[in-house]
Amino acid sequence: MKIFHFSDSHLWLSLDNTSREDDFYNNFERIIKEIIIKKPDVVIHSWDLFHTSKPSNKAISVLIKNFLKLQELNIKTIIIAWNHDTPRLSTTTHPFEIFKDFLNISTFYLPKIDSIEITWVNFITLPHIHDENIFKNEFFKAQNLIKKDKSNIFISHFGISAKEYEEYTDEISWINITLKELEILNNFDYVALWHYHKQFCIKNMCYPWSWEHTSFNQKDYKIWYNLFDTATKRIEKIEIPSRKMIDLWEIDCKALENTLELVNYLEKNIDLILIKDAIVKIILNNINSKLMLEFNERIFLDFFKDCFYFEYKKIKYLNNNDNKILNIKSNWDIIKDNFSDFFKNIEIDNSIDKTLLKNDLDSLLKEI
Repeated sequence: MKIFHFSDSHLWLSLDNTSREDDFYNNFERIIKEIIIKKPDVVIHSWDLFHTSKPSNKAISVLIKNFLKLQELNIKTIIIAWNHDTPRLSTTTHPFEIFKDFLNISTFYLPKIDSIEITWVNFITLPHIHDENIFKNEFFKAQNLIKKDKSNIFISHFGISAKEYEEYTDEISWINITLKELEILNNFDYVALWHYHKQFCIKNMCYPWSWEHTSFNQKDYKIWYNLFDTATKRIEKIEIPSRKMIDLWEIDCKALENTLELVNYLEKNIDLILIKDAIVKIILNNINSKLMLEFNERIFLDFFKDCFYFEYKKIKYLNNNDNKILNIKSNWDIIKDNFSDFFKNIEIDNSIDKTLLKNDLDSLLKEI
């Protein structure tokens, strides 16, 4: 059996920027096309299909449209919930309820260990559980669910509190399993584990990375999915290209007196070809009072017009060396600010609730 394993789609991650949000949707469609080309027997999506337990209508629409393509090809799909997917209150409907009428999709989101057999493979699943003690009690049941006459795959998500694994991660989940406790997984053929944001595959334990970089801390991370062959036990990591994320640097603006001087500095030090169609961040540090008063946002942003997405932070210089962060701006922030200024100055019939109208227009503007 050939198993296609991908993870952390985080659909509807960026609530304030349509372009970044669409990047997640486009990448999700790209992985579905890759699945169709590879023609696996089973697809595993582990952890954080959604970025929130209350996904948008658009996120749900993109998801269903693409999973229906797998249904048409009779490709069985297993989806495991993790913390972003899981409501904090047990009385809240889980977003995975939308899959209940899909014949070939099996979802696991209840707070307990579970299993499903597909032909000669036994999948043991442990989704997110808010309580660490309950999670660990369920984890230790995994070895009792192994079927000796089948291939066994374990799917869950946690950190390992052992120095041997520190080099593989910059983030450790809130549930920690020791190296000794981990030994119960030795008898599995394939183990899909944890939120380690670096390329990770040791022995039978693997993690395929998210389809999109979610912060600048991840800008240098590679993106890939795993193919696992149950007959040969071979794990193939297949890398795919991702959009560039470029964290430029902190520019010391103390000696710069106007925006043109700032742009001249940028022109001498930044390669426009490098930042084209990239996600870019920059910090303007030590902005003096003169530049602050004269700062021309239009001229400044025009320099970055070819970026796919741009955000910047301004930090004002204070005499007591206690610098003050003034703002963090993105493309969407700027559009929203300009729209708010415009809306304040227009005249509207007194019978119309201006606040409600503005909120409706804000929502429509995001969709444009």
